[in-house]
Amino acid sequence: MKLKDLKSAWDTYSSQEMVKHQLGKESITELLKNRTSSLLERIDRNIWIGLAVLIVFITYVLYGDLYFSEMLIKEPIDYPSWLNFLDNFTCTLIVTTYLFFVLRYLRIKRSFSADNQLKDLLNGIVNTLKTYRTMFYMAVIILMIDLGLSFLTPIYRGIKLSAGTVSGGISTLTTTKILTIIGLGLVVLITIIALTFLVLRWGFNKLYGRYLVKLNETLTELDEPVNAE
Repeated sequence: MKLKDLKSAWDTYSSQEMVKHQLGKESITELLKNRTSSLLERIDRNIWIGLAVLIVFITYVLYGDLYFSEMLIKEPIDYPSWLNFLDNFTCTLIVTTYLFFVLRYLRIKRSFSADNQLKDLLNGIVNTLKTYRTMFYMAVIILMIDLGLSFLTPIYRGIKLSAGTVSGGISTLTTTKILTIIGLGLVVLITIIALTFLVLRWGFNKLYGRYLVKLNETLTELDEPVNAE
């Protein structure tokens, strides 16, 4: 084979390899676009589910914990104004946190296209989900404090009420009775807080957490160089 023919054959081979490389890269990019679109569609659906859950949960926070605590104490309870303020603040924080996530998520989807700006879209969505996750758990911590105070306040009022029905006041109550009331209250409170936290964590991971992991994996794959065979 002449040198000219050898050079021509090498150029043809190199050109074919470049075409294969480009096709491989385009195929992978197209696959990642389809995966991203599918994940975002599921997040869109879960936003509506999350909104419904949020409404139910706020109803529980405003009325549920007070209702269950009052089941243990039959007398009317005059809740302090600061506790009502804390309830309202907690609900406002949860709603604000969720609205922040939804509005920022929708703004990023409108600003970037999966077809032409896939990396920017993925970065924006991933950062938004990470920020929301941090804000979500901060709101959960405040919620746990609110639940605890909302439950312990009537327990304390109940002890005072029991003491008021006997002569001598609270000093006449036996240590056993006081410890029984406190112990029962703490057991119920810890159970409520633990279940609430586990349900909230499970709900976040179910609606958004697992998609954050998949979007992160997609972003990593997009950044990986495509090696020609």
